[in-house]
Amino acid sequence: ITYFDQTAPPRGLPGASVSAAVGGQGVLWTNNCPRPTPAERGELLSDDEWEHYLGAAERYLGVTDDTFSGSVRQQRILERLGPVLAAAGRDLRGQPMAGRLVAPDTVHYVATDDILAGVGVRIETADVRHVLFHRGRASGVRLADGPTVPASAVVVAAGAFDTPILLHRSGIRHPALGCRLTYHPVLYSQLVLDPDVCGGAGDVPPRLWIPPAPGAPWNTMLLRDTNPVPPSAPDVDLPAHRLLEIQTFCPVDIHPDNTMTIADDGAVAFDVPLREADRARMAAVLADQHELAGALGRFRAGLEPQWMELGFAHVMGTCRMGAADDGTCVTDEFGRVWGTENLYLATVGVIPDPLAVNPTLTAAALAIRSVDRLLSGA
Repeated sequence: ITYFDQTAPPRGLPGASVSAAVGGQGVLWTNNCPRPTPAERGELLSDDEWEHYLGAAERYLGVTDDTFSGSVRQQRILERLGPVLAAAGRDLRGQPMAGRLVAPDTVHYVATDDILAGVGVRIETADVRHVLFHRGRASGVRLADGPTVPASAVVVAAGAFDTPILLHRSGIRHPALGCRLTYHPVLYSQLVLDPDVCGGAGDVPPRLWIPPAPGAPWNTMLLRDTNPVPPSAPDVDLPAHRLLEIQTFCPVDIHPDNTMTIADDGAVAFDVPLREADRARMAAVLADQHELAGALGRFRAGLEPQWMELGFAHVMGTCRMGAADDGTCVTDEFGRVWGTENLYLATVGVIPDPLAVNPTLTAAALAIRSVDRLLSGA
């Protein structure tokens, strides 16, 4: 993993990084795949299109929301928190995820091999440096060691950062490239559950989801996940079945001055200041985690609520899609780059509206729609 600038101030997104590992940023993915709420879907797709393509993405990724339904902790958390949240107009349900239990404490996470199994797709490993063009058409790509690969169409699926970097390096300098981006400040904490909420030592871990709601427009997960922060005394050694993480994604409003600037030498700089509405939302998220913790147990020492480095999670909108080439978007509503006939983008970077939920399923749905458009020849 390579960070752009870990010494940057908060508005410079010190947590922003790229990965060159096999699987890309997928190596950091815990396979949570909720649908965007209706309020997050924008107007580029009709309701029927959203339903069709989100369903297709769920089938490709093997998404289910009952993987952890056998968890005693999950059932007891639902019983304790569900009515409280419902009274506030909020929901609590199983977290949709791409994976399945293969043992009580082991999840098989769906990944590339599962998706491509049996389809005969040939995967080549190469470092693509430029997209090549001829008379407004993408004609292929140039690799780092010199050769070119011809193509009848090119789809760039290099993530929210490397996609605009490759476009910039290839001579595409659209004014919307890197502008109006958004991301998720992530508030993380770990709880010590009350004894009567816990199951036994062999209990299946819980994975629950509190979707965004009008009065609480953020995405919250209650689960067992990776723990990036060491605990403190007296809570250093605790049984795993007593523990629960709370992770909340807090959306940042889109603004024309939220920028990812790419220099001719490839250097990248971010400028995404938190504005008054963003800070108010983050304060509400912090208060919400305290309320949730109080209903279930207490915070583990050393793992009280803390914000991950800004830019760590889910940067979106770096190469937005839109209905018109008006300077606010890089592609049309099907992901085709303006001014080209056959260059398409498939990345969370094309998502044009702020999302509170994990963006994976939304990006996959839009990518499937883009491929349908490309293959139709329209």
